Amino acid sequence: MGKMKELQIETNNLARDWESLLENILNQKEIGEATLLKPDDGPTSQEEWESYRSIPDLRFRPKDSKFRAAVEIKMFRWQSDWRHRVADAISHMQQILATHDFERGIVILTLDLPDNTLAQLVSPASSGIEIWGISKLRELVEENDELSDDLEELIAETILDDSIRGPIRIEPEARQGSLLATRLRKSAPGSAGWREFELLSEEAIRLLFGRELLNLTAQQRTDDGLNRMDLVGRIKSEGSSFWSMVASDFSTRYIVFDAKNSQEPITQTEIQITEKYLFAKGLRTVAVVIARNGADQNASKLAETQLRENGKFIMVITLSDLCAMLEGADLGDPPENLLFQRMDEMLMRMGR
Repeated sequence: MGKMKELQIETNNLARDWESLLENILNQKEIGEATLLKPDDGPTSQEEWESYRSIPDLRFRPKDSKFRAAVEIKMFRWQSDWRHRVADAISHMQQILATHDFERGIVILTLDLPDNTLAQLVSPASSGIEIWGISKLRELVEENDELSDDLEELIAETILDDSIRGPIRIEPEARQGSLLATRLRKSAPGSAGWREFELLSEEAIRLLFGRELLNLTAQQRTDDGLNRMDLVGRIKSEGSSFWSMVASDFSTRYIVFDAKNSQEPITQTEIQITEKYLFAKGLRTVAVVIARNGADQNASKLAETQLRENGKFIMVITLSDLCAMLEGADLGDPPENLLFQRMDEMLMRMGR
């Protein structure tokens, strides 16, 4: 419980630090005028979270310009975690521009991606949106030693790895993840395809996380003989990775994966079943539920309650999420980074 709260506080504080620093950078007299727009108090409910997300982080008017820009900051803990999240950030900015009175949009990434890569991220459909990386921010503070030091210090606090892995070219015949994603999408929803979905999900987990999670064991039954876990793996103790961070923050040694092939979003009942597999004394406090069509609002609220009150972290990912990880892995994207994004989203929207 304490570890979960510490992680939530750390994530919130880092996000606030980035917002404050960028306000100071953009408010330099030679740069322009910027104002933070998000309220100091975060959302306390799902409804407030949706309203909170519709507001950009900052409003910015460049010097000697009449247009106003909405500014959104995309914070990354892993430098290689960017492809899918950047696409989501651009889509979110398009929604902001469509519903608010801004002429331009700026998405700022806490990454140091090459200029040609940043240029490729902007398509004709996202015209009016600029993508800035760390290089742009360093350029903006190069004449201000104090801001430059603050920027480098915050980068060091935020990033948890130490290398950028660029796009990797993979020949089509070697794209195991993409082929498996295709098979998953073709599997039948509901009871007709539950066994195929379960087996393909297991194959996907082994492909994606087999190096970080040891002794992945399928179809274990709990002691009462009633509830079955699809897959359990032990977190590799050495190294600094997403999974080692999960092990530390949630006091767990094992991860449970549970596949749900329901045609509808899963309900509280499925969360309750998964919760039975988790117990602190067995060093098993984290589960990833692969729900074909996600979770309904009540299921999400129950998962948050379990985390807040019992320290049991139940993360729900969709079939689309799983396929995105598989296809991204073929291109060199670390698949666990999407899980970090889902964890980050859950912690950020949790009510007190």
